[in-house]
Amino acid sequence: MSALAAPARGRKAGDRTQEVARAALAAFCSGGYRLTQIAHVSERLGVSVGSIYRTVESKEALFHLAILEATGALPAALELPLEVSGMRDSAEHLRRVATHDSLWSTLEEANAHPAPADVRAEAAAIAAQLYDSLSRRAAIIGLLDRCAHEIPELAQIFDAEVRGRLMQDLERWVVSRKLAGEVSPARAAALARGAMEAIAWLAKSRPGDPTAADMAEHDARAAAIRIFVGAFEYGGRAA
Repeated sequence: MSALAAPARGRKAGDRTQEVARAALAAFCSGGYRLTQIAHVSERLGVSVGSIYRTVESKEALFHLAILEATGALPAALELPLEVSGMRDSAEHLRRVATHDSLWSTLEEANAHPAPADVRAEAAAIAAQLYDSLSRRAAIIGLLDRCAHEIPELAQIFDAEVRGRLMQDLERWVVSRKLAGEVSPARAAALARGAMEAIAWLAKSRPGDPTAADMAEHDARAAAIRIFVGAFEYGGRAA
């Protein structure tokens, strides 16, 4: 029975579903999908492999549990052991999340209108939402960064439907605002990618980097916005 269709039940005392979900998320982020085995999760928790199979019936179900944990969608009640239909359930869940989560609505709104008088302020607003979105979704982005290329169903969603569309929208904005000097798709793509890389590192990678351990969240957010805006000021006319 699919996890999406299964009737929920209350958890019993000693139910370790969330512990398993968190350990699975850490294991897949560390080892990737192909190399991570159920035994790696049991080792992290210091329990037997058999106890993990009381929570999930397969590696695919374990990965789906990690997906639910990473998206903040692990239900309080779940039929155990969790069963899934290959990667279909994970793909459907991610597509729903991507569809309903407005990660860059400020950029989309900007692209729907002519350039404002203050393009710098527009750029700052776009950067702020991108930082907040990546920070909020850091867990699932980290998981997909590590595993999606090994799973075709998820690569299509992550690379084409989410990340690819975001970059297309950002490049379109750069060109429409003439922020890349001469209107060059290659130049616009390079600037957009560089600006996004800065935001992505500060929003989702910085917390785990010991070299940036002392950087406060509000300072990281402010720096991301400054770098994003500055990238386009340097790349073309001052906004």
